[in-house]
Amino acid sequence: MWRLMSQFIARSNRAISEVGLVAMFALLNWGTLVAQTDAKSSSPVLHGYVQTRFTDDYRQLSGFSIRRAKLWIKEKAPVPGNWFYKVQGIFRYQNDGAYSLQDVFAEYRWRSLRIRAGQQTPDFSLQRSQPDYAITAIERGGVIDALIPAAETGARDIGVQSTIELPGQRGHISVGMFNGNGANKSGNEDRQFLFTHRLRYQLIHGDIDASAGYSLAYRRTGGLNFKKIFGDKNIFSGDDFRWGVEGQITAERWSIQGEYLEAHLENRSARGFYFLGNMNLAAHDQLLISFEKYDDLNPATDDHPWLILGANHLFAGDLARLMLDNRVQLDEADKNYQTTIQLQLFFN
Repeated sequence: MWRLMSQFIARSNRAISEVGLVAMFALLNWGTLVAQTDAKSSSPVLHGYVQTRFTDDYRQLSGFSIRRAKLWIKEKAPVPGNWFYKVQGIFRYQNDGAYSLQDVFAEYRWRSLRIRAGQQTPDFSLQRSQPDYAITAIERGGVIDALIPAAETGARDIGVQSTIELPGQRGHISVGMFNGNGANKSGNEDRQFLFTHRLRYQLIHGDIDASAGYSLAYRRTGGLNFKKIFGDKNIFSGDDFRWGVEGQITAERWSIQGEYLEAHLENRSARGFYFLGNMNLAAHDQLLISFEKYDDLNPATDDHPWLILGANHLFAGDLARLMLDNRVQLDEADKNYQTTIQLQLFFN
């Protein structure tokens, strides 16, 4: 019996070794496939970047963290017609070290029309539509982070959204219909739907570009937890109507943008705004100043405004960026300070 067991163990170890070799060669072939995607347009290209940072609030928080680590594939689907797809995952500290899906959708394009179905970002607000790796500030405005649809689940929801590009690339109009329960859900939990609409239009085009727009969102919810508005352990049921206005002015070396958002939850409202100004000192250096304020419905939070001063150095455009963020909360009684240094690095 011991001889049989020894033979079984030996064969098992050999089988495990063979499986390991197969897995190793599979990984090597996959890596070669990714490396050769530029030469073969039909092969999917794996993109990704990481944002790692050090933060100190001079009170309790002082240490390193991974703000985001993303991987995604966005390609034309291997079928006839103008079909495209995107699959994107993210690692961040809010997920307790787990790697979760963000974007999982299919998209059809016909002339100026795009129809997207799956898990995606509802088109609501200017700064939410700007990629986080391209924003000069280290974080989006607090009001954007709190009042956009699906704010508690990574700003993603599952549904259908159509977008029409305006003639001359002067802007776009979008409408969307979503479950309203957020990302990574099996279905619509309360049999109610979230409806969104956004219009963005370029008023001036030339040496200085100026654009303006608005966003709308509505749903009737049977019970959702809006932690970024009410705090923990507060379930809201009823009419949820949100709206916002936006504006942006861009020149060769500077830009200014701002937004105001408001959420009406039955007979209560949360609201806020931000202004962000950027100045390019040289090809690789940026300065920014921002002023923001968000009034939520949680009596335990401090709603005083924040003043933010920042500086960025770009090593290779958005492929490598070192960012410095200094902010102070303008509370006369007890000022809050925070300094963050972040390194952003793409690998493809």
